[in-house]
Amino acid sequence: MIENLEPLLFIVDKLHERHKRADSTTVFDFEPGEIEYLEQSDGIYDEEKGEFILHFEAKGTRYDGRTFIIERIEKDDPVSIVRDKENAFNSNNFTILNQYGENIGNMPAEICNALAPVYDAGKIEIAESKVSFVEHITERSRYAKQAILFIEVKMLLK
Repeated sequence: MIENLEPLLFIVDKLHERHKRADSTTVFDFEPGEIEYLEQSDGIYDEEKGEFILHFEAKGTRYDGRTFIIERIEKDDPVSIVRDKENAFNSNNFTILNQYGENIGNMPAEICNALAPVYDAGKIEIAESKVSFVEHITERSRYAKQAILFIEVKMLLK
């Protein structure tokens, strides 16, 4: 087994469990931030192919004018995942760029912290990434402060 892979496998399981909760969560469940958009999250690891597929919510989407950039984004639009070691908040960060190179957010810190050691060691590569779900701020409640953006990332072990 590849060194430092366990934290990434834990993330895959956590995302997949979140996805599975979508089938059993009722209107009576109340965990703010934990029950919204459950079906959009997922994590899959195919050991035979050495392939990871993560579906996660992008973070930091409401800063630096990103909300307005996301208004132009649609499901299945390609995105780039770029390693950002110089990030002031997390040196393990991965930034998400739209097809025009505009910053639209970041991977969640928990995923970044699990992925960065494996990625930096050259043991995994990002093969594909795209928008898997978007709910523009103009489609949300007037009280919403940001768009909802989910990204699908396919990664391959080297």
